Amino acid sequence: MNNSILLNEALSIPEKINNFVLSDKNNYENISKLITEKKIQYIVTVARGTSDCAALYASYMFAKYLGLPTYSMPPSIITLEKSKFDFSKALVIIISQSGLSEDLIECESKSKQMGANTVLISNNKKSPMVNSSNFFYINAGEEKSVAATKTFVLSLIIILKLIFKTLGKNINKHIEIVSEKLIQDSHNQWNAKILDKAVDTGFIIGRGVGYAISNEMSLKFKELSQEMIEPFSSAEVMHGPKSLIQNSFKVFTMSLKDNSGQIVKRDSEEITSLTDLHYEISFNNKNKKNLFYNSYEFIELDPIIILSKFYPWIVNYSIEKGLDPDNPRYLTKVTKTF
Repeated sequence: MNNSILLNEALSIPEKINNFVLSDKNNYENISKLITEKKIQYIVTVARGTSDCAALYASYMFAKYLGLPTYSMPPSIITLEKSKFDFSKALVIIISQSGLSEDLIECESKSKQMGANTVLISNNKKSPMVNSSNFFYINAGEEKSVAATKTFVLSLIIILKLIFKTLGKNINKHIEIVSEKLIQDSHNQWNAKILDKAVDTGFIIGRGVGYAISNEMSLKFKELSQEMIEPFSSAEVMHGPKSLIQNSFKVFTMSLKDNSGQIVKRDSEEITSLTDLHYEISFNNKNKKNLFYNSYEFIELDPIIILSKFYPWIVNYSIEKGLDPDNPRYLTKVTKTF
């Protein structure tokens, strides 16, 4: 099924990253200036689905690098509960590939009324929110598939660029180098045949940004492969969920090169001894069951590298299971939750 639309979109990610960084005209300056001048004291993210996984990534990164508390707000707090806030010192970030979800549109409008500076990260220049917010264009080209891939990766890059612009650092060259390395390495795809198709439950364990992207990976396992692979912090697994692990249970671990990834590596030794179905996403290529990625010197870009490998892999795994990743059952591109 090499004619899969989703697979082609996933395989295009390295080129989309390269195109984005060379053509990016987003105005990061306005928001970074508000932050450096201390006019922003905290950040609120509003998103659904894959975009909410990007918001979780943003929460960790804004806190880690800029010292800004970041809260992912359920849209229903505004749309259903009609709660009121003093957002005069808040930056409210709406993340939506389509930019068309009615609940997010209302959240952006009400947040502005409550005094917030608002940002929209979207792949749709015609979103109703474009003219009322600080618009950051994902510029991924049309994403036809129900499952978001390239738009998710570029959303993370926009978040990274905003953070490092605020820190006074230009990371464009690093992003460009990584995209070129990914293009050169595009023939080295992860092997979808190593997974046990008979087992459809498990954990994907990470911490820090690794935990954030493990949430997105978990979502893709559910929507594309119909497997309940739940994301957990390695610390939280030890508090109870560890009891679920047995040999008929998959465990994926995210051993990134950052501080959190090293802790996962340490903590997972006991966890992974409880199952033969352990798969490690790692920069270490010693184990044949490893899902290996080439770590980059600017390790903040490692999640981008991992996702560029993960997306084609999970699509191919879905195909291996006899499923149609272009038509995940029950799902549509724009979900109505309002």
